[in-house]
Amino acid sequence: MSQKKLISMHSPRGKESSYLLQTLASSILPANFPLFRKGEIEATFYPYIGLTHTIRRKGTTWVVRISDHCRHAPEPVLEAILMILACKVARKRPQPQHRHEYELFRKDSVVVEAVRQRRLLKGKKQIAKKTGKHHSLREIYREINQSYFNNQVDIEKVGWGMRKGLTRLGHYDPVHHTITISPTLDSPAVPKFVLSYVLYHEMLHAVFETESSGRIRTHHSPEFRRAETAYPDFSKAKNFLGNFCRKRSKFSKSRWMKKKG
Repeated sequence: MSQKKLISMHSPRGKESSYLLQTLASSILPANFPLFRKGEIEATFYPYIGLTHTIRRKGTTWVVRISDHCRHAPEPVLEAILMILACKVARKRPQPQHRHEYELFRKDSVVVEAVRQRRLLKGKKQIAKKTGKHHSLREIYREINQSYFNNQVDIEKVGWGMRKGLTRLGHYDPVHHTITISPTLDSPAVPKFVLSYVLYHEMLHAVFETESSGRIRTHHSPEFRRAETAYPDFSKAKNFLGNFCRKRSKFSKSRWMKKKG
């Protein structure tokens, strides 16, 4: 039986789905993981743009938020999501059957299209209007596109993000065809070849993650990795970024500690 039929035959509705999620979380998590046996568990659906699911501890309560794209998911899918989230907290590897169950749901064309439509409406990546102080992303993009892609990669917008950050230095949005680079890299301490590599990496996503029949290909496929490592400054740029992020991370922590002290 297809995943689509499963969704239509067994999916709960409205308040029933919220009640089911809470019931599953309150029974499954304590039964399989000792750390959930103390305190309460609150599980709700949340209107994330994509298939985002989170679990965190707030005081004595475990707060679980499941993307409301899963509100009508079959019970085994909800169980799989809860088990995968709990494994992350417990630092355990999820069972293959749980990963398989969730992957079938995640890749279903109905679910993929629902996520795509919401991203079109709400998920457009914010890009700063101002140009960089030290690097021109549009210029670097044109150079990379000509040198490595024969000008075949068409990106609608390339620009700096709204906030500085180290966790995500670049992002390609396959729905809106934009590339956003962390303004942390707009620094005289960052050589141009590093920005070139980051843009090259994100442009590879535009090549390898093209949508076909409502589906998006694997994020970092073997073909993607081979193309990435073929970049002339790959190792040099990766090493620089590793050192740069470590230094900036330590600097940020020290400044925060001084403010708190």
